[in-house]
Amino acid sequence: MPHAPAARNAATKPAATTSAPARSLDLSRAFDPAAAAVNDGTLPSAVIGVSDGHGTRALVAHPGPRDRGVTTESVYFLASVTKPIVATAVMQLVDEGRLDLHAPIARYVPEWRGPARDAVTAWHVLTHTAGIIDVRQELLLRERPSYRGMLERICAADLQSVPGERYAYASDSFYLLAEAISRLTGMPFAEALGRRLLEPLGMTDTTFDPRPRRSRVAAVHGVPLGNPLVRELVLRFLAKATLPGGGLFGTAEDLLRFGRALLPRDSGPGPRVLSQAAIETMTSEQTAGILEIHPDGATRDPHYALGWRKPGARGTTPGDAGAWAGIAQGAADAAAGTPDDIDGAQNAEAARDAETSDSIVPASPGTFHHGGASGTRLWVDPERQLVFVFLSNQWAVTDAPMFATLREVYRAWDAAA
Repeated sequence: MPHAPAARNAATKPAATTSAPARSLDLSRAFDPAAAAVNDGTLPSAVIGVSDGHGTRALVAHPGPRDRGVTTESVYFLASVTKPIVATAVMQLVDEGRLDLHAPIARYVPEWRGPARDAVTAWHVLTHTAGIIDVRQELLLRERPSYRGMLERICAADLQSVPGERYAYASDSFYLLAEAISRLTGMPFAEALGRRLLEPLGMTDTTFDPRPRRSRVAAVHGVPLGNPLVRELVLRFLAKATLPGGGLFGTAEDLLRFGRALLPRDSGPGPRVLSQAAIETMTSEQTAGILEIHPDGATRDPHYALGWRKPGARGTTPGDAGAWAGIAQGAADAAAGTPDDIDGAQNAEAARDAETSDSIVPASPGTFHHGGASGTRLWVDPERQLVFVFLSNQWAVTDAPMFATLREVYRAWDAAA
């Protein structure tokens, strides 16, 4: 993925805003953990944004030695932060009475029909309880399928468990949601997402195809994308595949706009794309009593809503590398002619999940969030009217710098209340 040039000046101080209400918010030290992580090489770069319902309160870029051109306008690979964006597009159709979360998804995507498949609903897909697992990445490497090819492969796959029986984080299943959106709106999925959600919120840099913005795209480190030709091939593959479970690129400001739209309506004047009832349904924990079961028999409470994660009782949260890690690693390996590292890439989420000792923040009960394997995170605390965005570009990196920064933001936020 292209490296951003050094033409733009990096922001190093909180950006001034005119729309936010008067409040003695001091974020001057809040971003020090992120800066330290960039300085010591843990992160190649970082862009952090903080907003309330009235507008952006701070937007800061920390370019590192490998990414000196990073600015607050840099476009990052969002990875699985794509999921809550697609979930919101699904909930728009629910709001309009055009999609039933608990109806068979085959009602909207008839190719999915079958005795077992008829039990799968949009709710199951959004909660990762559909029994669908991701396609083996070596098949994707050989075929490099398009959006249509991926949909056909998912519709031909067997379920791995009874819908609703267990949680298994997956990305490919989101193609069913994407196709339902397409057929109910009469538009290709990417166009529908843009016209119905991204454009109304002013998310002008959020896209499945960042090639027109090459000069601002931050390179993803940790996967073999050093060759410009390889980066171009990967971007072309991503644009063709239109990965609804993890293929969007975007900026921190775009994600702040998205987060603000999901705050309570009395928190600010920004545009809204969902009813408050739909927001509350989407961001309420849905998986209580449904466990994730690891191959060794260990279990974990996933704390998942509809396309969003929920913090645990102590504010902890797992990583979000997910099965898409294999696609990115594999696509790069195939283009570069290097050996596949499928298993190592797929284990990225497990590695991040183990890092919970520094993952405690004073999150309100209504908090919802999601992260991506590329080092991204969108965090919304509606009780505090706080939106927090953390973007980085190291594959399967530790979440410790993000949580350390978030804790400092909470400290400053609560001190100003």
